[in-house]
Amino acid sequence: MRKSGKLRHEQTLALIAGYEAIGLSSDRCCKFLKDMECRLSRSKALSKGQRKFLDDLIDQGVPQLKNQARVDEILVAAKVDGMQREAASTLSDFAFKVGKGWSLSEKQEKFLATLLVKAEDLRLNGRFRPSPEVTKQLEIARELCKAKNDWYWQNRPGTAKAHRKVSDWLDWSYKTAAQEEITEFNGRELELADEPHIDEWACEKMLNAVKKALEELRNPRHLESSMCWHRIPSGTSQCVLIAGPPVVRRGTITYPCLADGKLMEIGTDHLKKRR
Repeated sequence: MRKSGKLRHEQTLALIAGYEAIGLSSDRCCKFLKDMECRLSRSKALSKGQRKFLDDLIDQGVPQLKNQARVDEILVAAKVDGMQREAASTLSDFAFKVGKGWSLSEKQEKFLATLLVKAEDLRLNGRFRPSPEVTKQLEIARELCKAKNDWYWQNRPGTAKAHRKVSDWLDWSYKTAAQEEITEFNGRELELADEPHIDEWACEKMLNAVKKALEELRNPRHLESSMCWHRIPSGTSQCVLIAGPPVVRRGTITYPCLADGKLMEIGTDHLKKRR
């Protein structure tokens, strides 16, 4: 019986879904199915050999997995909120290897066990998110980091990694909040991006990189209404009045100051208590 292209396409899609559901998306047969589905979706003709192999796979159906219980355990862990990064590659790869009956190395077994423990912790306690107070500190820390040059980041790979993690999460947080406001305003449901991974280590690393500056913002070196000296590049000093609390501008802590009847912002490095 000759099979129509539409029926073959529908059966191919269903079989691909079956392979992916049991963690065999990396199997060579699944890759072949995806290639054929792409051709069928574009109404491209299949060769006689391609049609035969495709129909044979469809007749065979979803393959029987080995180590089914362990594969299920890995796939359940991959679906836990907060495991998206690991699920996309590492866990799916482990599920594929275990399902094919392949042995994992001692190092892989140890890594898999670590991921399963992490997934269980996330399932019970939820994913880590910084508190609103810490989030504000991270926003200030990111602004302070703008003053750091390439040499700084190249010689501090751990801090650079933490900076990327925190920045990605903050950007996602702002965008998500804006999308939620738009949805509430016009009633249209918008698709939100997946939440980037952030952890306590990255937050602490980021805040530690600018801890002296954060401490100065909490406990200003120059109090409002106090007098201090502004060191001018020419080498002279000018007496100024501190007109308010310190703020961050272009990655630098500055103080609003009154000098000769004019209000200006002066960086903390250019202000001295003594002449």
